[in-house]
Amino acid sequence: MDTRHIGPQADVLIAGAGPAGCAAAIVCAVAGLRTVLLERAPGPVSRPGEALHPGAEVLLARLLPDGFADAVRARHEGITVGWGAEPRFQPFGQDAAGSWYGFQVDRQRLDALLLDRARQAGAEVHLGCRALEPVVEGGAVNGVRLGRAGRLLRTGTVIDATGRVRWLSRALGLSGPPRSPRLLTWYGYATGACPERDAAPAIVADGSGWTWTARVGPDRYQWMRLDFVPQQGRRPRLPQEFAGLEPEGRPRAADVSWRLCPQPAGPGWFIAGDAGVLLDPASSHGVLRALLSGWTAGSLTAAAADRSLEPGRAAGMYREWLREGAERDMTHLSARYAELGAPGFG
Repeated sequence: MDTRHIGPQADVLIAGAGPAGCAAAIVCAVAGLRTVLLERAPGPVSRPGEALHPGAEVLLARLLPDGFADAVRARHEGITVGWGAEPRFQPFGQDAAGSWYGFQVDRQRLDALLLDRARQAGAEVHLGCRALEPVVEGGAVNGVRLGRAGRLLRTGTVIDATGRVRWLSRALGLSGPPRSPRLLTWYGYATGACPERDAAPAIVADGSGWTWTARVGPDRYQWMRLDFVPQQGRRPRLPQEFAGLEPEGRPRAADVSWRLCPQPAGPGWFIAGDAGVLLDPASSHGVLRALLSGWTAGSLTAAAADRSLEPGRAAGMYREWLREGAERDMTHLSARYAELGAPGFG
């Protein structure tokens, strides 16, 4: 993309227009900051991560005041869980307003809604544009070189929301080692009818791994399989309950080994979403974590910009918040995997 029309200065530049990046852009733009949002892809793409925890609804209602109903493909009151035991339905819970519901969403549509909202809030959105390298001066990040020509954009704050690409942490030499054994998730889709799975998704685990199955739309289902010891050169087959369905293409794989950026914030920068913390899907709230980290990074950026919070203090607060949440999730999930005898945990 030609970047000549991007001005010489911004209050905040955000790389990556997934849930974390868009959440940060919305918060910063609403706060009145000149916000530039870059995305190397030409637009939102289809991707896994359709399951949303009920806690995401409150946050999405604030980010998307016009709602996100047209991205919802299914709702459910809980999940069927078989973790080394007979599968049982576990509801999410309820309050005075009624039962809590999780969601199965069209991620491409949800990402498009968030991107449109960022534009409406005043963010400058540049698709098909990549951040090349940060500019570090005096120990702080205060600029980014963009596009093929390496045009310089000066900025007060940079937020890396590039997911597993981990653009900024790699550039700053901040990538830490994996926090788990190598974990590989295979996933795929199938069409047809599976009444057993229409009421609620299911995660069923055994001594060798776990399988996730869910209805993600009318007559459309998703499955995931994670083996604690990855099976070399062998794609998993459809789960038995989907035996009568028609597969959609070939299964795909994703490396979901756990990672935690050792320094997710510093002078002039924050790292949000999967770029900051990556856990496998059994953690159950990856999209919610991405939205929350983008929201938090954006809020702290705005607070530092209006001088209600000292920038170093803002970075320290973010580091503490992100690490505490990640360590808590890792400890909990490690204990669950140890229950199954998974190697490398507990």
